[in-house]
Amino acid sequence: MSDEPVEVVAMGKKSRRPDHILALKAIKKIKRSPFIVADIEAALHDDVHVPCAVGFLVVKPGEDLASKSEYYIETYFSEDNDFSISDFKKRSERMMLDFIERLAAVVSDEKEIRTVYFHNFSRYDGIIVTRAFTSQIGKYSFQTVMRKHKMYELKVYRGNEKKKLLFRIRDSYLLLPAALNNLAQDLCPKFGSKGTIPYEKLRLEYLPEIGQQLLAYLKQDIRLLGGVMLKAQEIYWNLYKIDIVDTITLSSLALSIFRMHYYDPKSWPIHIPTRNQERFIRRGYYGGHADVYKPYG
Repeated sequence: MSDEPVEVVAMGKKSRRPDHILALKAIKKIKRSPFIVADIEAALHDDVHVPCAVGFLVVKPGEDLASKSEYYIETYFSEDNDFSISDFKKRSERMMLDFIERLAAVVSDEKEIRTVYFHNFSRYDGIIVTRAFTSQIGKYSFQTVMRKHKMYELKVYRGNEKKKLLFRIRDSYLLLPAALNNLAQDLCPKFGSKGTIPYEKLRLEYLPEIGQQLLAYLKQDIRLLGGVMLKAQEIYWNLYKIDIVDTITLSSLALSIFRMHYYDPKSWPIHIPTRNQERFIRRGYYGGHADVYKPYG
């Protein structure tokens, strides 16, 4: 008998999946994509947050948003229908339907726009928007990308067939994980700061009284988000020729930059373990102490 180790023959078909991460080629995209920024405000009614104001702004690369009038921001207010619809929840539903219809019209006219951003869509705003779409099943269909109770993306299609994408809604917070006011101070200070609203008055009985103040607050939030996203898009494009509209999260953006500009798969490949290999490695994962001891005396 020979003492040489016996070579193990692989069983089954060879997987088509690569065994290591591949590098990305430079994107041939010659310009940045336009997008839409939006925001929602809700009022407390019967211990439930019901949307009472919503708006959006179309943002195109190269535009000077600071010089744009607030009239470029389209807003909808539930109490504008208080004479024709007596029930507040019905007014809210009508407002959200008008908002959705207008978004669909804008992206249909503007062929290059397919992405809508809300700041904190993956949690709060996403719940409200998805609820609005569920009341329009048949007219619109949608598909969500969920992970760990977070909504990463909501794809909207017209009709029941999911063939042609109408638009997709994403969370700008997943790309820029910071408070909107802090982002605005760092990236577009000329837009001013986030306004204030008496949240204790965000109830049905106070809405007619604070309507104008609420819409002004909503417009400023939308304006700030537009300025922040436009500046961030410009920075990443100038440095790496990557459009943030093409990624969903900050981690996927960082990985794309690394694979495109810094990764050398020939010299230093990053291997992708098989399922069995991953399970074997994970069995060696154990918790550890992270204590810091500072002797004194």
